[in-house]
Order: sequence, then C-alpha cells, then structure tokens
Amino acid sequence: MKRLTILIIALMLVNGAVFSQKIAVGKVKTVVIDPGHGGAKPGALGKKSKEKDITLAIAMKLGKVITDNYEDVTVIYTRTTDVDISLAERAKLANRSKADLFLSIHANSHPKCESRGVETFVMGLSTSKANLEVAKKENADILLENDYKNNADYNGFDPNSPESYIMFALYQNAYMDKSLNFAKLIQDQYNIKIKTTNRGVKQAELFVLYKTTMPSVLTEVGFISNPTEEDYINSEEGQADIVYCLFNAFAEYKAVEEGTKKPANPKFDIPGFDKNKKNQKTKAAENKPAVAKAEEKKDTVPAVRDTVVVIDNSEKNTVKADTPKGITSTATTEIKERAIYRIQFLSSDKELKKDSPHLKGFTEFVVYKDRLYRYFTEAVAANLDEAKVLQQEMQAKGFKDAFIVPFFKGERISFDEARRINTAR
Repeated sequence: MKRLTILIIALMLVNGAVFSQKIAVGKVKTVVIDPGHGGAKPGALGKKSKEKDITLAIAMKLGKVITDNYEDVTVIYTRTTDVDISLAERAKLANRSKADLFLSIHANSHPKCESRGVETFVMGLSTSKANLEVAKKENADILLENDYKNNADYNGFDPNSPESYIMFALYQNAYMDKSLNFAKLIQDQYNIKIKTTNRGVKQAELFVLYKTTMPSVLTEVGFISNPTEEDYINSEEGQADIVYCLFNAFAEYKAVEEGTKKPANPKFDIPGFDKNKKNQKTKAAENKPAVAKAEEKKDTVPAVRDTVVVIDNSEKNTVKADTPKGITSTATTEIKERAIYRIQFLSSDKELKKDSPHLKGFTEFVVYKDRLYRYFTEAVAANLDEAKVLQQEMQAKGFKDAFIVPFFKGERISFDEARRINTAR
C-alpha cells in the first residue's frame, strides 16, 4: 500500500508537468513515427514473420512518403534499424523533439487464428477485457528490460500487475481530443482502403502513449496470427495500402489543424504502390463509403459514431436529436442533403454549465457526447472556405484550439466522405 501511495503522488506530479506545457496551436511540423518493438523484443510472432520487422518496414515507408510530400515536416523515427528501444525512451524522444504528433505502429495477434482487422488506440482506461489484453501485450516489452523494477521511468509499473493499472485512473491529457480525431481519421482510411474488419477507435492503458505530451495514437495494422493477414501485411502491396491510409489520415489531420489543403497529387514512391495504382478503379468500386460499408458488412465493427446530444441553452435541458437543432434555423433543404462543417472549440469530461468560464460567455453551441462532451458552433458552414472563416472567428474569441469537423445528417464523418457526398449532389 505504501508503494502504491508513493506511485499515485508521483503520477499526480507527472500529470501536473504535462498540463504546464504550452499546447502548440495550428502547426504540425514534427511527427514522430514509432515502429513497435525491435532488437530482443520481437513483438508478436506469425508463422513466418515478426512484428518488429513489419512495423519497421511500414514506418520507414510512411516517413518517406511524408517527407516526399511535405517540405515543412520533420519526420523523426524512434528506431530505423533492428534495435531495442525502451517504451519510456520512445516517449522521451518524442517529448524532447517537441513533436506535434506521435504515431506508434504495431501488428496484432490472438490465440485464435481467425481473428482479423485493424484498430487504433488512444491512451485511456480500457472499457473491455479485450482492450486491456492488448495493453498488457504491448506493455509487456517492459518485462524484457534489465532491472525494470528499479527504473524510475516506470514508477514501479508492472504490466502483469492489476494494481499497477490503478495509476492510469489518474490519467488526464490535454491532447485526448486531438488524439481521438487522428485515430478516427486513420480508421476511416482503413475502412475505405483495406478489406478487413474495422475494429474501430479504442482506449487502452498503453504506457508509450501515457508518457507522451502531444496527440498520440497506436495503430494495429492487422493480425500477424491470421495467415491471410500475415501475408498481406508482409506484402509490398499490403504495406503500400497501409502507408496510403496512414499518410492520408496524417494529411487530413494536418490540413484541419493548420486550416490548409492536402497535397493535390501526393507522391507515393514506395514498392507496391504502382501495382496498387493499377487496381485503383477496381478497389474503388469494391470499397464503398465507410457508412454504407459498415452497414453492409455484418462482420465489421463500424468506426465510432457520435451520439448527438443537443443542449437547448434557453431551457437548460438536454434533448436527443437525429439532426442538430442548429441546422434547422439556417440550413435550406439543399444543405440538409449535403455535408456541412462545424467548428469544435472545446471538449470536457464533464457537462459544462451555461455560465462556465470555459465557455468564455459563448452560448451559440451544440454538444455531442461520446467519451467526452464536445462543444461545436451552432452555426454551420456549407464548404471548407466558409468553415475556415468560422474557425478563425472562434479562435479570435479565445478558443485557440478550435478546428473544423464535417457532418452529414447529424453524424461526424471524414473529410473524404464529405467531399464524396457533396460532389455527388
């Protein structure tokens, strides 16, 4: 009990240090790519490959595509060869680099070889036994480190001890919202491009994410324990698909954060992409938009969709609706049949009162609730140009982290989905 008390006090100090750091607004100039495992830590093992080799190959290809398309972005790798890097050191490297984004790449495994799919994690408390098992698996590298019990970086954390996971109950992160947004963009891209189960965005107690002080996600690109997926994630074409998805998610995230546009014709000078490109029309026909695909495939776990909760500020009560009230006052029938854009300017783990100082006197908003209460402008924009103006207005009101989010009929969607919907109208 004494050790646990000391641990909790230490973690409270760590969390305080995280919040004391200034959050950079509107810039994505440095990204840290973390190939999971390495050296004496092979990660999950397939019948003919090791997780550490797959993650390194994908990470290096992704970094190349990012640098080929963005002169203003610095890509930093936690490793570029088959070496052993501790989980604590990976996070330290990202923090020292003052990175704007951290992406850890992994491959999944399960005792049942039929398990398959892609999923992306952000740091948080597991809501299922399966999520906790993933966390234990990814945290298990700590046990392979020499004298880890006396390593101050881990504060006595033991991946196999239920008591150790109490530490995560204190976890708070100013970057949770942006991490969730980046994770959702990744899953949206997977859902469109890769024909497998979409296992969605999840939270788990992942030590490498817990220690980072920027938006951070860990993505599982497939199951190495599934023979079909093992072949796919080892193939040049499969890795090109994965890199394509991760790059597009990065480009989307950067564009939203900075209020800029994605590269019009991005360069993908990596093995497997030429073959991929030749089959593009066929794959485009097979891969329907994410919403339709999730409804059609029974074995697919759809990406997380927000439950709409609209707060009526005048009556101080909460009601549910399929389409936010804010749309009805300004939108025509034409806009109702199109994708629209709102500005998310705030998020909170608790519902805020109308007079909350966090709202800065702003009252014209709607609230969407999933894991957090997300505050959006009641006003909507019909296109990205209008949305950028609205974003700037909210930033001028003091909401420096305000960013653009597309919606269709009351649901959050990706920017690619919004473009497809509006182009088809």
